[in-house]
Amino acid sequence: MNAESFDAFGQSSSGTSSLHPSDAVKMQDLIQAIETSVQLESQMNIIKNMNQKCFERCIYKPSSSSISNGERQCIAKCMDRFQDGLKVVNQTIMQRAKAEADAMHHSAGMSH
Repeated sequence: MNAESFDAFGQSSSGTSSLHPSDAVKMQDLIQAIETSVQLESQMNIIKNMNQKCFERCIYKPSSSSISNGERQCIAKCMDRFQDGLKVVNQTIMQRAKAEADAMHHSAGMSH
Protein backbone atom coordinates (compact mmCIF):
# COMPACT_ATOMS: atom_id res chain seq x y z
CA MET A 1 0.00 0.00 0.00
CA ASN A 2 1.65 3.21 -1.19
CA ALA A 3 -0.50 6.05 0.19
CA GLU A 4 0.82 9.47 -0.59
CA SER A 5 0.62 12.13 2.14
CA PHE A 6 -0.28 15.77 1.50
CA ASP A 7 0.60 18.86 3.53
CA ALA A 8 -1.80 21.71 4.39
CA PHE A 9 -1.12 23.35 1.02
CA GLY A 10 -1.96 20.24 -1.01
CA GLN A 11 1.68 19.42 -1.78
CA SER A 12 2.43 15.71 -1.76
CA SER A 13 5.57 14.13 -0.40
CA SER A 14 6.59 13.36 -3.99
CA GLY A 15 6.30 17.04 -4.97
CA THR A 16 3.05 16.81 -6.90
CA SER A 17 0.07 18.96 -6.01
CA SER A 18 -3.41 17.69 -5.20
CA LEU A 19 -4.91 21.15 -5.78
CA HIS A 20 -7.02 21.77 -8.82
CA PRO A 21 -5.64 24.75 -10.79
CA SER A 22 -8.68 26.87 -9.86
CA ASP A 23 -8.08 26.06 -6.17
CA ALA A 24 -4.46 27.12 -6.54
CA VAL A 25 -5.61 30.45 -8.01
CA LYS A 26 -8.06 30.89 -5.13
CA MET A 27 -5.27 30.14 -2.65
CA GLN A 28 -2.96 32.69 -4.34
CA ASP A 29 -5.78 35.27 -4.18
CA LEU A 30 -6.28 34.52 -0.48
CA ILE A 31 -2.55 34.80 0.22
CA GLN A 32 -2.48 38.14 -1.65
CA ALA A 33 -5.46 39.41 0.36
CA ILE A 34 -3.81 38.41 3.64
CA GLU A 35 -0.53 40.07 2.65
CA THR A 36 -2.38 43.25 1.69
CA SER A 37 -4.26 43.22 4.99
CA VAL A 38 -1.03 42.79 6.96
CA GLN A 39 0.61 45.65 5.04
CA LEU A 40 -2.39 47.91 5.66
CA GLU A 41 -2.41 47.11 9.38
CA SER A 42 1.33 47.78 9.54
CA GLN A 43 0.90 51.16 7.84
CA MET A 44 -1.95 52.05 10.19
CA ASN A 45 0.24 51.19 13.20
CA ILE A 46 3.07 53.34 11.84
CA ILE A 47 0.72 56.31 11.43
CA LYS A 48 -0.74 55.72 14.90
CA ASN A 49 2.76 55.63 16.43
CA MET A 50 3.83 58.75 14.54
CA ASN A 51 0.72 60.63 15.68
CA GLN A 52 1.19 59.56 19.28
CA LYS A 53 4.92 60.35 19.42
CA CYS A 54 4.56 63.73 17.73
CA PHE A 55 1.56 64.68 19.85
CA GLU A 56 3.41 63.78 23.06
CA ARG A 57 6.50 65.66 21.90
CA CYS A 58 4.85 68.79 20.51
CA ILE A 59 1.48 69.50 22.14
CA TYR A 60 2.07 71.20 25.47
CA LYS A 61 -1.48 72.33 26.32
CA PRO A 62 -3.87 69.68 25.01
CA SER A 63 -6.79 71.38 26.76
CA SER A 64 -6.57 74.55 24.67
CA SER A 65 -8.94 74.88 21.72
CA SER A 66 -6.21 75.41 19.12
CA ILE A 67 -2.55 74.66 18.65
CA SER A 68 0.09 77.35 18.41
CA ASN A 69 2.30 78.02 15.40
CA GLY A 70 5.23 76.59 17.36
CA GLU A 71 3.30 73.39 18.02
CA ARG A 72 2.35 73.17 14.32
CA GLN A 73 5.97 73.57 13.28
CA CYS A 74 7.05 70.98 15.84
CA ILE A 75 4.47 68.49 14.53
CA ALA A 76 5.54 69.08 10.92
CA LYS A 77 9.22 68.58 11.77
CA CYS A 78 8.45 65.54 13.93
CA MET A 79 6.46 63.90 11.14
CA ASP A 80 9.21 64.69 8.62
CA ARG A 81 11.84 63.11 10.89
CA PHE A 82 9.62 60.09 11.50
CA GLN A 83 9.10 59.60 7.75
CA ASP A 84 12.84 60.05 7.07
CA GLY A 85 13.54 57.38 9.67
CA LEU A 86 11.05 55.02 8.03
CA LYS A 87 12.75 55.55 4.66
CA VAL A 88 16.12 54.59 6.14
CA VAL A 89 14.63 51.49 7.78
CA ASN A 90 12.84 50.45 4.57
CA GLN A 91 15.99 50.98 2.46
CA THR A 92 18.00 48.88 4.92
CA ILE A 93 15.42 46.09 4.82
CA MET A 94 15.39 46.14 1.01
CA GLN A 95 19.20 46.08 0.83
CA ARG A 96 19.38 43.13 3.24
CA ALA A 97 16.68 41.24 1.35
CA LYS A 98 18.50 41.85 -1.93
CA ALA A 99 21.82 40.75 -0.43
CA GLU A 100 20.21 37.57 0.93
CA ALA A 101 18.54 36.85 -2.42
CA ASP A 102 21.84 37.45 -4.23
CA ALA A 103 23.66 35.16 -1.79
CA MET A 104 21.05 32.43 -2.22
CA HIS A 105 21.18 32.81 -6.00
CA HIS A 106 24.99 32.70 -5.93
CA SER A 107 25.08 29.62 -3.68
CA ALA A 108 22.46 27.89 -5.83
CA GLY A 109 24.61 28.57 -8.88
CA MET A 110 27.65 27.12 -7.14
CA SER A 111 25.90 23.83 -6.35
CA HIS A 112 24.99 23.09 -9.96
